[in-house]
Amino acid sequence: RRGLGLCVLVPQTFAAAGRLAEERDGRPGASDAAVARLNVFNYVGFLIGSPLVGALGDAWSYRGAMLVPMVLVLVTVVYARSFEARPDRYGGGHERPRTADVGRGSNGL
Repeated sequence: RRGLGLCVLVPQTFAAAGRLAEERDGRPGASDAAVARLNVFNYVGFLIGSPLVGALGDAWSYRGAMLVPMVLVLVTVVYARSFEARPDRYGGGHERPRTADVGRGSNGL
């Protein structure tokens, strides 16, 4: 069987959150704070999600309770376009300053 490729969503979500925070705020550490905030939701989902599905399974049926995560996956698929590739940000202050090695073997620099 082949998966749907859902395993890449979490790392891509963290990367997108960091990238968007850097673009919006433009200050150092903005991406760190955004990823930390996103991780809070990750922990809450971990702590509440499994017991919620278990409680719904006891009250209803386990097959029906698994509809909740499936609906959330469908919602995630709708928002997957936010992970699309963007053009590279070379030049215009996005590159590191060039440095010259002035030590031994500097090849004439």
